Amino acid sequence: MNNNYNMTYIYDGTLEGLFTCVFRCYEDKYIPGAVITGMTLTPCAHVFTDKVKAARVRRGIYNKMGAAASDIVYRAFLSDFEDKELAVIRFIVYGMKAGMSAARDLTHPVVERIREIYRAVNREANLTAERMTFSVTGKLMVSIIEPSHNVLPLIVRRFTQRFPGEEIFIYDKVHKLGATWSHSRITFRRIENFEPDPMDEEEETYRRLWKIFYDTVEIKERHNPDLMNKNMPLRHRRKF
Repeated sequence: MNNNYNMTYIYDGTLEGLFTCVFRCYEDKYIPGAVITGMTLTPCAHVFTDKVKAARVRRGIYNKMGAAASDIVYRAFLSDFEDKELAVIRFIVYGMKAGMSAARDLTHPVVERIREIYRAVNREANLTAERMTFSVTGKLMVSIIEPSHNVLPLIVRRFTQRFPGEEIFIYDKVHKLGATWSHSRITFRRIENFEPDPMDEEEETYRRLWKIFYDTVEIKERHNPDLMNKNMPLRHRRKF
């Protein structure tokens, strides 16, 4: 398939919308120079999400490229890299010809790039999940995260499995996305601004005790902010 670097596709930012862009590529017989969600002054085509076309692309990925490739595509889509859309489209177009071996062809530049994105998202998901803290507000366990990729859909089930009987709310402050676990069901919704309820007395007590413990055990002469930020970046240590 040829490249048309002068054309830009504009879509709605959803995975189904991106799959519709893949379908459009086959209709147009080229891969555009950019795929964006905003506006542009360059020649462009608005690609409106078509669930039927998106479903055909989704099935094609799974049937021709396999489950591993489907997972790579999904996780790459969750990234915040500017070229993620083109990386996904190029990988799918390549994989439809290469078949089940596409995801393992690490020498191909298209596969190499999407693998880089895939690894970055996985790394961010693990770092975020490992360094999350929860606070109790009323009957709800609340955590606010600021990940560099949209990893909330990947990590929320870790905590629903760990605390199956609790009600959990995780808010991604960067991507304005909230996930609620209640009555054995996960619900995602867009939230522009979130302000947690005031902490109860028990939560305040635990925080005060932790602060006393931290100040007591720290060796002042060995205080090393640079090492602290390396081991635990500030965005993972922010409290509300």
